[in-house]
Amino acid sequence: MPGTYQQNNSILGQSQTNPRAMRVSNTPDTDSREIKITGSSTTITPNFMFDHTFTTYIAPVANGLTVNFYYPIKAENRSLHSLCLDNSNNTVYKLFTFSPEYVFLDDMGNTANTYTVGAGKKQIWYGAIISGKFYLRVESGSTN
Repeated sequence: MPGTYQQNNSILGQSQTNPRAMRVSNTPDTDSREIKITGSSTTITPNFMFDHTFTTYIAPVANGLTVNFYYPIKAENRSLHSLCLDNSNNTVYKLFTFSPEYVFLDDMGNTANTYTVGAGKKQIWYGAIISGKFYLRVESGSTN
């Protein structure tokens, strides 16, 4: 009936809606979270959980093992991300290898998709996932 208001009563007796529930459908998704990866793992597959993320890999002290980064799971198309390889507490260089879905726009000639981060340094990128590719640019906070 036009002009009438019908209240939705919850079966569970909830008195209010989830504050994170989308109220206006034309507003952009602004959820974001930080993923910190610490330890000596040599295989990384980030789980973005359909969020915009700030991913940081923190290298353990005196650990020079190569780390392999695979394409993130649950990655939303057109989502924004940053990736930090933090080797600042380490006394040795660290080699990182990335799967072919990572595209480093500032280093298009790097067909092996490998990066060496020096001892005591950080390498930071920001970028977006578009149609199954993770496009990244070097961020000014990099010290590598």
